[in-house]
Amino acid sequence: MAWVKGDRLQGGKYTIERELGRGRFGITYLVRNNNSDRLVIKTLNDDLLKSLTQQERERLETMFWQEAVKLTLCKHKHIVQVAQPFKEGEHWCLVMEYVDGVSLADRRQQILSEQEALRYIQQIGEALIVVHENRLIHRDVHPGNIFLRVRDGQPEAVLIDFGLALDFDHILTTNRTKETSEGFTPPELYAQSIPTGAYSDIYSLAATLYVLLTGKTPVSALKRKIDNARLVEPKDWNNQVSDRTNRAILTGMKLDPKERSQSMREWLDSLGLTAENSQPSVIVPSNTKSNWERKIQFWGVVIATIAAIGTLLAGIAPWIPIFHLFPSSNQPSPSPSPSSTKSL
Repeated sequence: MAWVKGDRLQGGKYTIERELGRGRFGITYLVRNNNSDRLVIKTLNDDLLKSLTQQERERLETMFWQEAVKLTLCKHKHIVQVAQPFKEGEHWCLVMEYVDGVSLADRRQQILSEQEALRYIQQIGEALIVVHENRLIHRDVHPGNIFLRVRDGQPEAVLIDFGLALDFDHILTTNRTKETSEGFTPPELYAQSIPTGAYSDIYSLAATLYVLLTGKTPVSALKRKIDNARLVEPKDWNNQVSDRTNRAILTGMKLDPKERSQSMREWLDSLGLTAENSQPSVIVPSNTKSNWERKIQFWGVVIATIAAIGTLLAGIAPWIPIFHLFPSSNQPSPSPSPSSTKSL
């Protein structure tokens, strides 16, 4: 059954506000809890469940519950937060935080600067490392599943809507194209015979970076593989794209998974993003200096001058009587009294 506005779940803990979306596998609802906090509840599509045999239905529900429980382990500030699933009647439900923002697919500026695009890719890449460490694959990374929200006055990317359906699809049909995202899905997700891995999400994230820098959706992996369609290099669309970023995108979108980076960390490193919160390195011309560089240079000269004066005075001290009024630096200093010593 589909829930409607006003329906209450879990004994009144959650109240349905409206349906947010519906797919072949699932339905998403916007709800409020008893504290009036907005949340999202996802459940399997009842129409699909009714079309399955009892054995298929039980297997699908078990996989949904197991995957949902695993997702609760993926704690990261750039991943939508997930609570423990619950069962309402005959339906398993997954409670997620509601991200109030706009997706990268609906971004106002079609072509982002490389620095801004890499900042979002860095955030989502670090989030996916946590997903992969929990032996999960997102399977559906694309601009529509990356939302931008404002935290501390700065926009940040948040990964939502894990592609659980792709993992379930193989028990129902050999045609997986219904649940793929054109231009962002790697070739191995179109077939059952090829194993998936972290490199599958790398393909999708590289394709996402492609569209952020060019405003163009890359040709699908299926057309590249079957029709020998050419993947236009990002730099051919936007000559402002750096050579390093251009190479990293093309490597990440190799049709053969073995030719891609084998871990998200490796791929982020190839972009010059070696640690969380790092930014792509910027080459500063040697004849220009920023204000902070000038300040560092000034205080370095001051400190060096003071040190030189100290050395000079130390050398002439034995010849000047006034210096004998002070205790020798070689004398042991008095031990501090217990009352003057505090533990930190």
